[in-house]
Amino acid sequence: EWWAGLALVTDHYQRGRVFLAGDSVHLFTPTGGFGFNTGIDDAANLAWKLAAVCQAWGGTKLLDTYETERRPVGVRNTTESGKLAEQAATLEIPMHIEADTPQGVSDRTRFHAEVEHFREEFASLGIQLGARYDASPIIVRDGTLPPPDDPKTYTPSSVPGGRAPHWWIRERESLFDLMGPGFTLLRLGPDAPQAAGLARAAAARSIPFATVSVEEPGILELYEKPLVLVRPDQHVAWRGDEPPGDAGRLLDIVTGQ
Repeated sequence: EWWAGLALVTDHYQRGRVFLAGDSVHLFTPTGGFGFNTGIDDAANLAWKLAAVCQAWGGTKLLDTYETERRPVGVRNTTESGKLAEQAATLEIPMHIEADTPQGVSDRTRFHAEVEHFREEFASLGIQLGARYDASPIIVRDGTLPPPDDPKTYTPSSVPGGRAPHWWIRERESLFDLMGPGFTLLRLGPDAPQAAGLARAAAARSIPFATVSVEEPGILELYEKPLVLVRPDQHVAWRGDEPPGDAGRLLDIVTGQ
Protein backbone atom coordinates (compact mmCIF):
# COMPACT_ATOMS: atom_id res chain seq x y z
CA GLU A 1 0.00 0.00 0.00
CA TRP A 2 1.01 3.62 -0.52
CA TRP A 3 0.24 6.66 1.58
CA ALA A 4 0.85 10.26 0.57
CA GLY A 5 3.75 11.71 2.54
CA LEU A 6 5.37 8.32 3.22
CA ALA A 7 9.15 8.31 2.76
CA LEU A 8 11.36 5.27 3.28
CA VAL A 9 15.02 4.45 2.59
CA THR A 10 16.41 0.95 2.96
CA ASP A 11 19.20 0.26 5.46
CA HIS A 12 21.57 -1.03 2.77
CA TYR A 13 21.97 -0.62 -0.98
CA GLN A 14 24.34 -3.61 -1.26
CA ARG A 15 24.83 -7.05 0.21
CA GLY A 16 27.84 -8.83 -1.27
CA ARG A 17 27.19 -9.30 -4.99
CA VAL A 18 23.61 -8.01 -4.79
CA PHE A 19 22.96 -4.34 -5.52
CA LEU A 20 19.68 -2.47 -5.35
CA ALA A 21 18.77 0.83 -6.99
CA GLY A 22 15.77 3.04 -7.68
CA ASP A 23 12.41 2.25 -6.11
CA SER A 24 13.80 -0.88 -4.44
CA VAL A 25 15.85 1.27 -2.06
CA HIS A 26 13.75 4.40 -1.61
CA LEU A 27 10.05 5.20 -1.52
CA PHE A 28 8.89 8.71 -2.40
CA THR A 29 5.70 10.65 -2.51
CA PRO A 30 5.55 11.65 -6.21
CA THR A 31 5.37 15.36 -5.39
CA GLY A 32 8.27 17.03 -7.19
CA GLY A 33 9.31 13.95 -9.17
CA PHE A 34 12.24 13.28 -6.84
CA GLY A 35 12.00 9.48 -7.00
CA PHE A 36 12.54 9.22 -10.74
CA ASN A 37 15.57 11.52 -10.70
CA THR A 38 17.07 9.85 -7.64
CA GLY A 39 16.73 6.43 -9.25
CA ILE A 40 18.46 7.57 -12.43
CA ASP A 41 21.33 8.95 -10.38
CA ASP A 42 21.56 5.62 -8.50
CA ALA A 43 21.99 3.83 -11.83
CA ALA A 44 24.51 6.36 -13.13
CA ASN A 45 26.59 5.97 -9.97
CA LEU A 46 26.49 2.18 -9.91
CA ALA A 47 26.88 1.49 -13.64
CA TRP A 48 30.36 2.89 -14.12
CA LYS A 49 31.61 1.20 -10.96
CA LEU A 50 30.31 -2.19 -12.07
CA ALA A 51 31.89 -1.62 -15.49
CA ALA A 52 35.19 -0.64 -13.87
CA VAL A 53 35.33 -3.81 -11.79
CA CYS A 54 34.23 -6.06 -14.66
CA GLN A 55 36.88 -4.47 -16.91
CA ALA A 56 39.50 -4.84 -14.15
CA TRP A 57 40.46 -1.18 -13.79
CA GLY A 58 38.26 -0.60 -10.74
CA GLY A 59 39.65 -1.48 -7.33
CA THR A 60 38.30 -3.74 -4.62
CA LYS A 61 36.96 -0.77 -2.65
CA LEU A 62 35.08 0.85 -5.54
CA LEU A 63 31.78 -1.01 -5.31
CA ASP A 64 31.50 -0.29 -1.59
CA THR A 65 31.31 3.43 -2.40
CA TYR A 66 27.95 2.98 -4.14
CA GLU A 67 26.09 2.80 -0.83
CA THR A 68 28.47 5.30 0.79
CA GLU A 69 27.66 7.88 -1.87
CA ARG A 70 24.04 7.19 -2.73
CA ARG A 71 22.30 6.32 0.54
CA PRO A 72 22.83 9.80 2.09
CA VAL A 73 21.36 11.28 -1.09
CA GLY A 74 18.37 8.94 -0.79
CA VAL A 75 17.77 10.11 2.78
CA ARG A 76 18.20 13.76 1.76
CA ASN A 77 15.83 13.52 -1.18
CA THR A 78 13.09 11.53 0.55
CA THR A 79 13.17 13.96 3.45
CA GLU A 80 12.68 16.94 1.13
CA SER A 81 9.98 15.11 -0.82
CA GLY A 82 8.05 14.54 2.39
CA LYS A 83 8.35 18.20 3.34
CA LEU A 84 7.09 19.27 -0.06
CA ALA A 85 4.16 16.84 0.15
CA GLU A 86 3.22 18.27 3.54
CA GLN A 87 3.29 21.79 2.15
CA ALA A 88 1.20 20.83 -0.87
CA ALA A 89 -1.32 19.17 1.43
CA THR A 90 -2.10 22.56 2.96
CA LEU A 91 -3.59 23.76 -0.32
CA GLU A 92 -7.37 24.01 -0.17
CA ILE A 93 -9.11 23.41 -3.48
CA PRO A 94 -11.87 26.03 -3.93
CA MET A 95 -15.36 24.60 -4.23
CA HIS A 96 -16.13 26.37 -7.52
CA ILE A 97 -12.73 26.01 -9.20
CA GLU A 98 -14.20 24.26 -12.28
CA ALA A 99 -17.32 26.40 -12.56
CA ASP A 100 -17.81 28.54 -15.67
CA THR A 101 -19.01 31.45 -13.56
CA PRO A 102 -17.59 34.67 -12.12
CA GLN A 103 -17.11 32.78 -8.85
CA GLY A 104 -15.16 30.10 -10.71
CA VAL A 105 -12.94 32.70 -12.35
CA SER A 106 -12.30 34.29 -8.97
CA ASP A 107 -11.51 30.93 -7.35
CA ARG A 108 -9.13 29.93 -10.12
CA THR A 109 -7.32 33.26 -9.97
CA ARG A 110 -6.90 33.01 -6.22
CA PHE A 111 -5.79 29.38 -6.38
CA HIS A 112 -3.31 30.17 -9.14
CA ALA A 113 -1.66 32.74 -6.90
CA GLU A 114 -1.36 30.17 -4.09
CA VAL A 115 0.13 27.51 -6.35
CA GLU A 116 2.68 30.00 -7.72
CA HIS A 117 4.34 29.93 -4.31
CA PHE A 118 5.30 26.32 -5.03
CA ARG A 119 7.01 27.02 -8.36
CA GLU A 120 10.58 26.72 -7.08
CA GLU A 121 9.69 23.86 -4.74
CA PHE A 122 8.31 21.78 -7.61
CA ALA A 123 11.31 22.62 -9.81
CA SER A 124 13.71 21.85 -6.92
CA LEU A 125 16.88 22.20 -9.00
CA GLY A 126 18.95 21.87 -5.85
CA ILE A 127 17.56 18.36 -5.37
CA GLN A 128 17.80 17.38 -9.03
CA LEU A 129 21.32 18.66 -9.71
CA GLY A 130 22.90 19.46 -6.36
CA ALA A 131 23.62 16.01 -4.90
CA ARG A 132 27.17 15.77 -3.55
CA TYR A 133 29.55 13.01 -2.44
CA ASP A 134 31.79 15.05 -0.16
CA ALA A 135 32.34 12.23 2.35
CA SER A 136 33.24 9.62 -0.27
CA PRO A 137 36.68 7.97 -0.01
CA ILE A 138 37.10 8.21 -3.80
CA ILE A 139 36.70 12.00 -3.83
CA VAL A 140 39.90 14.03 -3.35
CA ARG A 141 38.91 17.12 -1.42
CA ASP A 142 40.87 20.35 -1.70
CA GLY A 143 39.71 22.06 1.48
CA THR A 144 37.21 24.32 -0.27
CA LEU A 145 33.73 24.49 1.20
CA PRO A 146 31.00 23.35 -1.21
CA PRO A 147 28.02 25.60 -1.89
CA PRO A 148 25.17 25.36 0.64
CA ASP A 149 22.72 22.51 0.09
CA ASP A 150 19.50 24.29 -0.90
CA PRO A 151 16.69 22.05 -2.20
CA LYS A 152 15.30 24.82 -4.40
CA THR A 153 18.50 26.31 -5.81
CA TYR A 154 21.37 24.67 -7.67
CA THR A 155 24.69 26.50 -7.42
CA PRO A 156 27.17 25.27 -10.07
CA SER A 157 30.53 24.49 -8.51
CA SER A 158 33.60 22.41 -9.34
CA VAL A 159 34.40 21.71 -5.68
CA PRO A 160 35.20 17.97 -5.75
CA GLY A 161 32.22 15.77 -4.95
CA GLY A 162 29.57 17.66 -6.91
CA ARG A 163 28.29 17.54 -10.45
CA ALA A 164 30.58 19.17 -13.01
CA PRO A 165 28.99 22.48 -14.05
CA HIS A 166 27.47 22.78 -17.51
CA TRP A 167 29.07 25.15 -20.02
CA TRP A 168 28.14 25.95 -23.60
CA ILE A 169 31.22 25.60 -25.84
CA ARG A 170 29.42 26.90 -28.88
CA GLU A 171 25.87 26.89 -30.13
CA ARG A 172 24.22 23.57 -29.31
CA GLU A 173 27.43 21.96 -28.00
CA SER A 174 27.74 21.42 -24.28
CA LEU A 175 30.92 20.69 -22.37
CA PHE A 176 29.30 17.36 -21.51
CA ASP A 177 29.19 16.49 -25.21
CA LEU A 178 33.00 16.59 -25.30
CA MET A 179 33.58 14.36 -22.28
CA GLY A 180 34.50 10.72 -22.79
CA PRO A 181 32.59 7.76 -21.32
CA GLY A 182 35.35 7.18 -18.77
CA PHE A 183 37.33 9.71 -16.76
CA THR A 184 37.84 13.10 -18.39
CA LEU A 185 40.55 15.59 -17.55
CA LEU A 186 39.41 19.12 -18.28
CA ARG A 187 42.13 21.64 -19.15
CA LEU A 188 40.45 25.00 -18.77
CA GLY A 189 41.49 28.46 -19.83
CA PRO A 190 44.19 29.65 -22.25
CA ASP A 191 47.05 28.90 -19.86
CA ALA A 192 46.05 25.52 -18.45
CA PRO A 193 49.10 23.39 -17.65
CA GLN A 194 49.79 20.16 -19.48
CA ALA A 195 49.01 16.98 -17.54
CA ALA A 196 50.30 14.21 -19.75
CA GLY A 197 51.35 12.26 -16.68
CA LEU A 198 47.71 11.60 -15.81
CA ALA A 199 47.00 10.24 -19.28
CA ARG A 200 50.05 7.97 -19.11
CA ALA A 201 49.12 6.69 -15.66
CA ALA A 202 45.56 6.02 -16.83
CA ALA A 203 46.82 4.10 -19.87
CA ALA A 204 49.09 2.00 -17.66
CA ARG A 205 46.05 1.04 -15.58
CA SER A 206 43.72 0.54 -18.58
CA ILE A 207 41.45 3.30 -17.26
CA PRO A 208 39.30 4.86 -20.01
CA PHE A 209 40.55 8.42 -20.10
CA ALA A 210 40.11 11.51 -22.24
CA THR A 211 41.57 15.00 -22.12
CA VAL A 212 39.42 17.97 -23.14
CA SER A 213 40.90 21.45 -23.53
CA VAL A 214 38.64 24.51 -23.46
CA GLU A 215 40.42 27.85 -23.77
CA GLU A 216 37.48 30.20 -23.31
CA PRO A 217 38.38 32.44 -20.33
CA GLY A 218 34.85 32.40 -18.92
CA ILE A 219 34.94 28.70 -18.13
CA LEU A 220 37.92 29.14 -15.82
CA GLU A 221 35.94 31.68 -13.82
CA LEU A 222 33.17 29.10 -13.40
CA TYR A 223 35.42 26.13 -12.58
CA GLU A 224 38.01 28.12 -10.58
CA LYS A 225 40.81 25.63 -11.30
CA PRO A 226 42.49 24.95 -14.64
CA LEU A 227 42.67 21.18 -14.15
CA VAL A 228 39.54 19.22 -13.23
CA LEU A 229 39.18 15.43 -13.25
CA VAL A 230 35.60 14.32 -13.92
CA ARG A 231 34.31 10.80 -13.24
CA PRO A 232 32.23 8.77 -15.71
CA ASP A 233 29.06 9.89 -13.85
CA GLN A 234 30.13 13.53 -14.39
CA HIS A 235 30.93 14.26 -10.76
CA VAL A 236 34.22 16.02 -10.02
CA ALA A 237 36.78 13.67 -8.47
CA TRP A 238 39.74 16.09 -8.19
CA ARG A 239 40.84 19.54 -9.27
CA GLY A 240 44.03 21.57 -9.03
CA ASP A 241 46.15 24.44 -10.24
CA GLU A 242 48.96 22.08 -11.22
CA PRO A 243 49.16 18.42 -12.26
CA PRO A 244 49.18 16.02 -9.29
CA GLY A 245 52.57 15.17 -7.92
CA ASP A 246 51.77 11.45 -8.08
CA ALA A 247 49.32 10.85 -10.92
CA GLY A 248 49.21 7.11 -10.30
CA ARG A 249 48.29 7.56 -6.64
CA LEU A 250 45.51 9.98 -7.56
CA LEU A 251 44.00 7.52 -10.04
CA ASP A 252 44.27 4.71 -7.49
CA ILE A 253 42.20 6.76 -5.05
CA VAL A 254 39.46 7.76 -7.49
CA THR A 255 39.09 4.19 -8.81
CA GLY A 256 38.94 2.56 -5.37
CA GLN A 257 42.27 0.76 -5.39
